[in-house]
Amino acid sequence: MSIEIVIAVYFAALAILVLEVFVPSGGVLAVMGGVGLLISIYYGFEINLLLGVGQVLASIIAVPLMFYYGLKKITLNKKLDNNDGFHSDKSGMEHLINKQGVTLTSLRPSGAIIIDGKRFDVVTEGEMIDKDTPVRVAKIEGVRIVVRTIQK
Repeated sequence: MSIEIVIAVYFAALAILVLEVFVPSGGVLAVMGGVGLLISIYYGFEINLLLGVGQVLASIIAVPLMFYYGLKKITLNKKLDNNDGFHSDKSGMEHLINKQGVTLTSLRPSGAIIIDGKRFDVVTEGEMIDKDTPVRVAKIEGVRIVVRTIQK
């Protein structure tokens, strides 16, 4: 096999490995690229010891770098925080904290309550609460409204 073919197979195998980062193939492209690299390195040693050693060293450096930069390119690098306007909770229900209502259904531990004539789906902190029991909104967790019974 000529040196030009060995080098062409080597770079084609590297290109297939780069493609594996961007194309979901279930590992098929990675296996093809790996086998191509091994074949190219084998024939590189057949042609010249220096060529084979050079291919091995280049592979040890190039393959991890390609995967590192390829994965870095397709992953989210920006941290999403409140200063940039990103909010995980867009429910806008914070105004309900400490409001009182009455259970519309039994809360086992989830159910419905009425606050100011509006129906809300809520959860308790684990306890069961009977229907028509006065409750208070204890906290908002994302889009969950957590209630407690009002102690008399």
